[in-house]
Amino acid sequence: MKLNILIIFTTLLSLFAHSQGVDPVVLISGKVVNERNMKPIAAKVIYEILPDGKLAGIARSNPLNGSYKIILPRGKKYGYYAIAEGYYSITRHLDVTKLDKYEEIDEQNLFMAPVEKDQVITLNNVFFKGRTAELLPESYPELNRFVKFLKENKKAYILVTGHTDNQGDPKELEKLSLERAQKIADYLIKHGIKEKRISVKGYGSSRPISFNKDPEGRARNNRIEVIIVSIGKKK
Repeated sequence: MKLNILIIFTTLLSLFAHSQGVDPVVLISGKVVNERNMKPIAAKVIYEILPDGKLAGIARSNPLNGSYKIILPRGKKYGYYAIAEGYYSITRHLDVTKLDKYEEIDEQNLFMAPVEKDQVITLNNVFFKGRTAELLPESYPELNRFVKFLKENKKAYILVTGHTDNQGDPKELEKLSLERAQKIADYLIKHGIKEKRISVKGYGSSRPISFNKDPEGRARNNRIEVIIVSIGKKK
């Protein structure tokens, strides 16, 4: 019954917005969960405008099942992530600059990585220019959050790893992935993280997490992952 009411409401909202010339929006929903055991987490859900990282809004997940909903107006690029003590949030992003009608996107789960040894953190909102190691400005909010995390966890030592799809010569792809990983390390060092806490490795296309048959799969394989090599308690 509640689901039917929600469907009717969102349909009417869409029709009203269209008739009134109001800019369309997209409704994002999903759950905030622990990446390792998929248990729900009570968290704040932050959404911000890229590339400058300006705060667009804050929501909260349901502490019982981890569910959340946010509404993103048309015309911007957004990053969104969750905040909870003892976790690092794996972020998501969405481009709605060309949105022309009301949309709903569900199952957009926000995975949170527990801050512990051997945890792998994917920096989803890090972007490079084409097939290069040149960072785009949209990357800075994500990297600045990670700098803050490392400053708060002063005993954390990390390995920054670069990965690519399989489009190209394997040796060149390994070189590109290493250059990208080093670019991330350089940014962290420039912003106050000691060099001795950071190692880098480029794996090229040797460790895919998706098929390389389509653009979506290749985009997932082109990624930066950070592994927590060791970590101690905060002083």
